[in-house]
Amino acid sequence: MLRFAERFDVLFVEGVPMRSVTSGDPHEWRRIVQKLKLRAKLRTVRPGLHVLRPLPIPPAGRLGRRAQLINLRREVLLACARLRLSGPRIAWFSLPSAAPLRGTLGERASVFYYQDRYDQFSHVDSERLRRQIDELARGCDLVIASAEPLAKDLRRSGAKALVVSHGVDVERFGGFPPPPRDLIGLEHPMVGYVGLLDDYLDSEAIIDVANRLDRGTVVLVGASNIDVRPLEHPRLELLGHRPYDEIPGYLAAFDTCLVPFRVNELTRGVNPIKLREYLAAGRPVVSSPLPEVLPYADVVELASCSEEFFPAVQRTLAPGYDTPVRREARRERVADESWDSRAGTIEQLMWVLLLKRRDREPTLSDGRDPSDTSRRSLEPT
Repeated sequence: MLRFAERFDVLFVEGVPMRSVTSGDPHEWRRIVQKLKLRAKLRTVRPGLHVLRPLPIPPAGRLGRRAQLINLRREVLLACARLRLSGPRIAWFSLPSAAPLRGTLGERASVFYYQDRYDQFSHVDSERLRRQIDELARGCDLVIASAEPLAKDLRRSGAKALVVSHGVDVERFGGFPPPPRDLIGLEHPMVGYVGLLDDYLDSEAIIDVANRLDRGTVVLVGASNIDVRPLEHPRLELLGHRPYDEIPGYLAAFDTCLVPFRVNELTRGVNPIKLREYLAAGRPVVSSPLPEVLPYADVVELASCSEEFFPAVQRTLAPGYDTPVRREARRERVADESWDSRAGTIEQLMWVLLLKRRDREPTLSDGRDPSDTSRRSLEPT
């Protein structure tokens, strides 16, 4: 969206709860409470990029889902009015739970960007989400998946899904930043993971690595959606969420980076952004054999089960493994996978949508064509 904001006005909608609190999951209640403390807010973070945090109404039952959608539509349209976003509009859907809003936001065209098997998440209404995914796949004008397994899901629903994989800020992660302060004093070798701590994480693999290290530290950087008490260990540091701008410093300090995911229906559709960030930083990587990781097997150590993670980590820590030549090979492996190129590919497709539908768009009250505005509106929900 940062790239799109150079030519579009982007209204990015964040913090919409998808999991239900009716399951009684205490961590989901904690997330809702945290979001309520942040309150609803509309802010402009840079020219062209506006962020809306709506009231976080959880989809608890029929009334909760209806209230969430009514409020979300109201807040999006109100934000567009306040920001005077009057150009032709594209509605961009990432969360399937927002599917009922398609066609109600004054959009000229719609995009479905599918990047996770949301119906496989814990504490969600799986059947409802599958119906909503199908609805977006069949109804949106442009359907994009971030991984080939996801695209196959959408094609089975009758969609002409395109695959545009995730990118990476190559230059941001390719530098040599100093180590963050909270890593100073931790024992090396340092084995690290950056990302959300959720129930798809292979906690057993992480604990096994911590148990079998003769020396060193396992570092986990990221917010948590799970009970982290099972991860308490003398060699394990849980640092919590860190700002995106600080992440390159952590990766540069890690001796080995992990993608320790359980292999299941959810993760077989995952295209891990962290993999490209690790490689752009030139770091050795040990990963679960996810379908979207296998093409990088020439620069990644694969561990097919929890017990294989430690031997793979050992290989990466052995003298002579992490050479300058190998670091450069890792960086080169993702050098042409920048977010600039990914955004450019999608932007061309969006312009096609706008131009195809221009003739159907009514003129403004002063006779101008809406597409003549200097910036076009894009609403990701």
